[in-house]
Amino acid sequence: MTKRLVIIGLVLALASLAFAELGFDVAGKLYNQMRWTNGASGFGAHTNIWAGRDNERFGNFVRSEAEFEINATVSKYVKVYMRMKTIFDSDDYGEPNDGSANASAWQTYWTDQTGWFKLRGFRIDFMPPFEYVDVIGLGTPMGLRFSKWFMADRRYIDRDNAKGIYVQGHFSDQMKWNLIRMWQPDWQGYNWGTGSFHAEDATWAFNLNNVLDNFTLDFDGVWYIDVEFDPEDYDNPNYSGEDDEPDGTMSGNWPYMAYGAALSGSYDFTDAMGLDFNVMMTGQSFDTDLADADEDNIVDDWADWWPSPKYASVMTPSGVLSLLTTDPFDNGFSPNLQFFYIHHNYISYWGSRREHDLLMIDGGIDGIRNVYGDRLGLNTFLWGGDQIGVRHEFRDNDFLRLGEGLVESPVGYWGGTFDFDFDLDTVTLMGQVNYLGATDNTGGDVDKEDPNYDGEGDLYMTPRDFSGLVANLGVKTKVSTFDLGLEFRYGMWQDNGIGEMEESREDYTADDHSTNAMVIEPMLAKQLTSAMSMELKPRYQTVKDEYGDGDYESTTSDIVISHKWVYNLGGFDFWLRGEHLFRTSEYTYEEETRSTDEHDYSSHTLQAAWEVKF
Repeated sequence: MTKRLVIIGLVLALASLAFAELGFDVAGKLYNQMRWTNGASGFGAHTNIWAGRDNERFGNFVRSEAEFEINATVSKYVKVYMRMKTIFDSDDYGEPNDGSANASAWQTYWTDQTGWFKLRGFRIDFMPPFEYVDVIGLGTPMGLRFSKWFMADRRYIDRDNAKGIYVQGHFSDQMKWNLIRMWQPDWQGYNWGTGSFHAEDATWAFNLNNVLDNFTLDFDGVWYIDVEFDPEDYDNPNYSGEDDEPDGTMSGNWPYMAYGAALSGSYDFTDAMGLDFNVMMTGQSFDTDLADADEDNIVDDWADWWPSPKYASVMTPSGVLSLLTTDPFDNGFSPNLQFFYIHHNYISYWGSRREHDLLMIDGGIDGIRNVYGDRLGLNTFLWGGDQIGVRHEFRDNDFLRLGEGLVESPVGYWGGTFDFDFDLDTVTLMGQVNYLGATDNTGGDVDKEDPNYDGEGDLYMTPRDFSGLVANLGVKTKVSTFDLGLEFRYGMWQDNGIGEMEESREDYTADDHSTNAMVIEPMLAKQLTSAMSMELKPRYQTVKDEYGDGDYESTTSDIVISHKWVYNLGGFDFWLRGEHLFRTSEYTYEEETRSTDEHDYSSHTLQAAWEVKF
């Protein structure tokens, strides 16, 4: 029935457009992707992070996507945008999806099995004839003018289902302002549930932007509030009190709120050199009567998988400072420098999840190890990755499209990055050096000196005393019709705060863990025809882990052959990627006697996708 209503609605909408005196554009997209693997290499849809990369049944799938968009100009005051999309998948066992997934359920925020066409996003832009108001947007906000640490655009799958009211205005040509009120999705409340009073749950954000000749300054504020019906109100269906009398209305309270303020800006010394800065304060506050009965400032009813500090009340600083250049010496050399400090109690729910890369570092923060023992941070070092504005990053490495990279969170880390490009006549050199350390982080809940600290942390912020050095150096050139490159990565880090090892190594407890990793990756690419190109990247990578005083050591060496083929002709795009891994692993244990186990295996992965846009 729902399917028929959607189709009828589309037909009526298009018919009405045909008779209206307006301009409109219709666009669409058909996308199909398949992935086959007999091992654990690569990431893709249905790669279940907490199930582990060695669970191969999550690595095979077939996905089909269809998307339909309408942009219409109704009048000089009104514009309309509508986007519908569906995704059909095989399930985690490789069987066709039976369509039973509820496309409106909150779980579809995480899953891509959403059945028939679904209204993914809509927007009505109203340009009123008011002096200081430019646009009032209703529906799905896009192109947001806020700090990406606080309020960013949504990722393509289901995150643009969030709706709100977005107002853009100005006080002068140099000073603009932006205000938004977002309704919370079901998952975005305390312990991943907004509870009962949905209409009152909201995130408010404000931005003030001032532009001068060579200087810009932004002030951002964000306020997140979770409102619930008062359990002591007799009219509440879940009334739990004894003394209240009915009055015909239900009152609400604020069991939880989070907030943030930021001052950011940029100053151009010259056309080739500038300074960017961002100073932030974020915090949260619980109703202590509901969440902290023993008044120890630690939340009583806590779900470790909720991406927030455990403090009932906390406020912490964070910041980023960057020096950016573009060939300041007129010799092709462009150095850049960045320092960042993101406190372990930093909190943001609407910050960038994968839409924006917020730091200069090209992967390398080993910040995604969690209670399941996953090591996505290491994989991000091996393959590169982006830094995002929230702490629950490992969920954003699920359901990847072909070619999408890994992301990771810098929450709980400070560091410095030196990055450069050196563009010579025939060769381009690229390099980056990063030194990283943990803030006074003991797991994202409390500080080391706090007697209430239990030493366990949570899913996203396990205890650590971390420091590390990550560097890479690359060279690119062109010889005849071939593009050639070579990249070298090296990382070394020490973590003295992981506590006991995961269950599989429960006999080998230690308080420290050191890692050394190296990657050597040449690249060969060529435009074979006007429509077809290829890229070949064989690489050698090795990782050595040592726990305690050598009680447990592991060395893994890989030869990985990656290749990519792209065909573009007449609006038809085809991609084929392959990864063939040959691994040798050696594990050394020391109990009463020292013993060594060796394990060799190979795995192969093929991913293909084709797309037509119209």
